[in-house]
Amino acid sequence: MRSSAGSALESKQMTAYVDSHAHIFSEEFQDDFDAVIQRAKDAHVEQIMIMCTKEHEAEQAIAFARKDPEHYRVAYGIFMDDVDQADARYARFEELIRDPMVAAVGEIGLDYYWVKDNKEAQKALFVRQIESARQVHKPILVHARDAMQDCFDILKEHRIPGVMHCYSGSAEMAVEFTKLGYYIALGGALTFKNSRHAKEVCQAVDPAYLLSETDCPYMAPEPVRGTRNEPCNIPYIVYKMAELRDCSVNDMADQIMANYRRYLKETV
Repeated sequence: MRSSAGSALESKQMTAYVDSHAHIFSEEFQDDFDAVIQRAKDAHVEQIMIMCTKEHEAEQAIAFARKDPEHYRVAYGIFMDDVDQADARYARFEELIRDPMVAAVGEIGLDYYWVKDNKEAQKALFVRQIESARQVHKPILVHARDAMQDCFDILKEHRIPGVMHCYSGSAEMAVEFTKLGYYIALGGALTFKNSRHAKEVCQAVDPAYLLSETDCPYMAPEPVRGTRNEPCNIPYIVYKMAELRDCSVNDMADQIMANYRRYLKETV
């Protein structure tokens, strides 16, 4: 296998990529949205899950995905930062997640990194949205930061299909999540030199549970770290996954595509 990240981009002519978590309707992409979409197409990123945490984003994304449902799907969830707004937004949230273009509920979960005094409120909102996802028979996308054990305990109790987005826990815990049926999504951080834990996760998890994501506009991978992230950067991430698993980029991309299509078909 070639050792340069550029070979990942060259392989785009032979395979198709998945960005399972992209905030392309956030304000960072308003000025050049069409160019972002074209660059993703040029990089053969053929499946994009459009992530939305605001109502207006979800409404715009649904309208966009409806024009091309073979390549775009939408996920919508009330982010834990907005826990104080949840009651006011919940009726519209429940309406939006019923739309056929909304494939998953998320990103939802727990984040104790910035705010540590509302843990119980975050847990309550997490469980509430899990149960809403169950009512519409859709999987979830989970955000867990400095809250991995609490997330695991909740998901073990409230069994529902899903993805651990931008997974940042240990390899051992990742394996435990897959035992619950959860996919493990890895992004740009995997390419960073000091990302030992992410690399261990990629190597430890059954490849049938791995997904690629950008979480754009955040966490651009090497060698474009420090720039605004975009779906077109997915090949860099898949290349690193293939390198760590000692397989071809094409095989890794094909496995991820199969995993993603399986995920989209999962119902509660």
